[in-house]
Formats: sequence, structure tokens, C-alpha cells
Amino acid sequence: MKVLGIISEYNPLHMGHVYHIKTSIEKTGATHTLCVMSGNFVQRGEPAIVDKWARTRMALNAGIDLVLELPVVFACASAEIFAYGAVRTLHNTGVVDFLSFGSEQGELEPLKRIASILHEEPDEYRKLLKKYLNEGYSFPLSREKAILSIINDLPGNIMSHSNNILAIEYIKALKRLKSDMQPVTVKRVGAAYLSTEMLSSFSSATAVRKFLQDGGAITDPVLSHNLPDFTFKILQAEITGRRGPVFADAFSEIVLHRLRTMSPEELRNVPDVTEGLENRLISCSLRSGTLSELIDMVATSRYPSTRIRRITANLLWGVTKNQLKSFVSDDRCGYLRVLGFNSKGRELLARIRKEAKVPLITKVANYRDQLSGASKLMFEYDIKATNSYVLAFPNPGQRMGDQDFTTPIVKTD
Repeated sequence: MKVLGIISEYNPLHMGHVYHIKTSIEKTGATHTLCVMSGNFVQRGEPAIVDKWARTRMALNAGIDLVLELPVVFACASAEIFAYGAVRTLHNTGVVDFLSFGSEQGELEPLKRIASILHEEPDEYRKLLKKYLNEGYSFPLSREKAILSIINDLPGNIMSHSNNILAIEYIKALKRLKSDMQPVTVKRVGAAYLSTEMLSSFSSATAVRKFLQDGGAITDPVLSHNLPDFTFKILQAEITGRRGPVFADAFSEIVLHRLRTMSPEELRNVPDVTEGLENRLISCSLRSGTLSELIDMVATSRYPSTRIRRITANLLWGVTKNQLKSFVSDDRCGYLRVLGFNSKGRELLARIRKEAKVPLITKVANYRDQLSGASKLMFEYDIKATNSYVLAFPNPGQRMGDQDFTTPIVKTD
């Protein structure tokens, strides 16, 4: 058994994702594929366009054998925490041989060089980072400038691309965990990750979401040309059943209510809130009518909109900075939550049951018996996130709570 691991959001799964899965299998000779996927909220602080079970069905149709959920406390966090939580989840299965990820760079060596500096943090890097932060640059830009000052023969703009940034964090996480998983990268094809332009094919997931958010019809041929047939059918079924599409502004009233009723001290304990940002958030919430207005009002070059989105998303389930820090620092904390599998995934599960370093959760109702302490608390945030997410379904009849307990694992042949 050769096991390929992939970290994903599939929001939604498109042609570029199919290419990545297929090419990764060819590169590694993998016999089985396992992905850890963000649940109902994703790394940029937004709700997924359709729920985690619909996106699990997409993954299983695309060539993934087993889908595990990335805990929401990692899924909706900075690139560093997202990557570490996801790599740790794959590492904790005890069965993954290869970790494949997309990158704009398409080659490992320069990504590894950057990851080594970020992992080791030599004195020169620390001094440069502090210098640029003191000059008022954001943390990501300060980090990039410090790295480029130390390694001056890197390809241009290597740290300005979304997939490269995550790839570097994945490699850094492998180093931190001393993992035996071998990194593999596949050059990204088609539109850029953040491109909002709908192309004739290989459009980004961002473009697909924007098309639907701007009122584009699910029946428009441009969608079927950009999505695998199975993704198109799953999306169509979810939208027809009014279980999607889900967008962040659906949570406007909830988030604005939270901000208008929280004290600055409470808000200061939310991840990503620093340097008086709590006061700015509260003040702007009093002058905003929607979540989009709030984010536009609060965001600055130092506080990017994605960071503000993550803050507002974390308000929905209430995780604190200290809790997140404990989840990240304790490598024994965690679980493997199964969302779906096929027949080959069943073979993987049999092996994971023997090799896993953390509990395997196949029945949510049993989580209290299987988990304790920080792991139990972390799992309960996943449940809270789902209970919040379903409130945004267009059909009020679909908004019942505790769907983590009532929705079965997705199984295919």
C-alpha cells in the first residue's frame, strides 16, 4: 500500500483539483488516496459554498478514497496554523507516505529553502523580521522581506502566491513533526487562486463562488464547462434543495450582534485580535449594516480582509487564543473524523485503526467516550461550527441543529 495524502478545501472541487489528484497519483505511484478537508468554514474565514458532506461526495468522485475533516479551529486560522493542523492530522493517521500539494512554483527546492529558514528562525531572520514589523509592514510582508534579504537568488514573487505560501507552511510542518511523509508538488494550472474571472475552463474556485454570489444561474453553461460533471450535479442538487450556496453575509446579523454586545476584553481573547483591533472592530460594527461593510471598514494594509474574516468567523463558535494555542502546542491533541470513504478507503480505515496516533471517530455520538480534555473541546467546536453554518441555508426547513449527529458518513463503491 502506497498512500497519498492531500490537504484540501474543494470549495467547490473543480477541474484543477481533478488534475492535481490525477497528477499526484501518477507522480507517487500511490495505490490509495486520503485527504484532510476543511469542514463548513475555510481558511480565508468564509463559509464553504456547500456543506462538508456535499464536498466529500465531490472528493470521492474525483479519486479520493478517504476524507477526514480538518478541525475548524485549524481550518479557519492563519496559513501557518491551517497547514500545521492539516499536516499533523495526516501524520497522525500513521499511514501516509506522500503529501502532495499544488504550488505556483512547481518545484520543491526553493520552497524547501524558505521553509528551513522559517522552521529554524536564525538570528539574522529574527532581527530582519522585527525590523520590518517595526516599520509598519504586515506580518506576511515582513516575513517575505526578511526571507528575500537572506536568500537573494529566489524566483521573483515566490512568496506572493497563495499556493506557494501554503506549500512552504506544509514543508515547515513536516520538519516540525519530524514526519516521514515525503513532500510532492504539482504546478498549479489554469487561473490564479484568487482570480475572479470565469474562463472557458480551469477557472478558480474563487471565480466559481463569485459567479454564484453575483446571481449567476446554476444552469449557466459557463459553470458546467468549468466543473467536473459530478461537481456540477452535486452543486445543482444542493442549490435546488436550497442548502446552498452559502455566503458570509448570511451571518451579518449574528456577527454584528456579537460584536455590539461583547466587551473589548472578551474580544481581545479571540484569535487574530491584537494591538487594539478589538476597539476598531466594535466601533465599526456600530456603523455597519452587513458583514461585508464591516470587513471593508476594518481592513487595512496591516490588517488584511482575510484576517478580519477569520476573526468574525471565530466569533460563531467562540474559540479563544489560549485554547487555540493549546490545541496547536499539544501534538497529542486531536482526532481523525471520518466524513466519507469508498471501498479502498475502507482498506485505509482498517490500517489506520492499527496505526493511528489519535482516536478515529466514525460515529459522532461516541465522541464523548473516545475523547477527553482539549481533544474533546476541539471536537465540540466542530459541532458548534456546523450548528452555526446551517443557519445560513436559504431553506429555513434545512436549518435544524446537530446535523453532525444525524448526517451519515458518505459511502461510495
